[in-house]
Amino acid sequence: MKQFIKKIAFYVLMSLLLFNGIAFLSLQILGKSNFYKPEFVKNTVIDTNFDYVVLGSSTGLTTLDTKLIDSITNKKGLNISMDDTSLNSHFLMLQHFKASNKSTKCLVLAVTPWDLKNKNPKLNNNDYRFLPYVQEDYVFNYYNELETKTFKPLSFSRYFPIIGVSYYNTEIFYPSILSFFDPKKRNRFDQKGNFSYPNNGKPYKLEMDKIDVVINNPFYFKIKEFCSQNNIKLRTYISPIFKTELKIHDDSIIDQSNFLIGEEMFYDNIHVNQIGRRKCSIEFAKYLK
Repeated sequence: MKQFIKKIAFYVLMSLLLFNGIAFLSLQILGKSNFYKPEFVKNTVIDTNFDYVVLGSSTGLTTLDTKLIDSITNKKGLNISMDDTSLNSHFLMLQHFKASNKSTKCLVLAVTPWDLKNKNPKLNNNDYRFLPYVQEDYVFNYYNELETKTFKPLSFSRYFPIIGVSYYNTEIFYPSILSFFDPKKRNRFDQKGNFSYPNNGKPYKLEMDKIDVVINNPFYFKIKEFCSQNNIKLRTYISPIFKTELKIHDDSIIDQSNFLIGEEMFYDNIHVNQIGRRKCSIEFAKYLK
């Protein structure tokens, strides 16, 4: 009986080592790829110094076209926005940007009124994209702080990679296989980090909304402090929102919420299409001249 138990324990241990090895290799491959935006920032972007970077969620990703803005201003910009994120993820991306030996003179922080108002930020759906860098303290500390349940698959992955890779298998393991065969493959963004929605969408809002913009999010202030410490000029930006009127108490915020009126320039209520993106980018370029 003892021999049987020893054999079982041995096979279990060997299996754990094998699966952890595969998971570790998966993270290594993904971490050296261009697939997600964190990998793109670290591996693809050759330039180290920028005049400005755009950082936000899907609104920052799809509203400001850095290629068009660069052509107008003769400046060098980069879009490091990542969809389905919020200010806490933006702070993590900003730390990652610096840790990747990149710098910028100006940070264009694309925000939404509801994110600014949020007092209690939570882990975002796409925060797993930083998992290949969980050995870095700034990534591990972020996961450990934002994962509030007893089971913390992202945090625990620092010691047992199989936990995070199996938990996020379709988002981590399969992209790592794709990246193994095509290391240059990017997930829905161009060589400058931009993405655009097509012109076939439509907003669905019928009545005008009014929102009082209040800044309560603790990560906004962390980003502000980070910029101050690293000599980065912070430009907070709000992109167009269909049929929404904002009351803003901070004159330093660049407010384009009402810049576009016609629904033909929107993909949905909070995202512009390619037509709207061009208009917003041309107008925004004036703030960088």
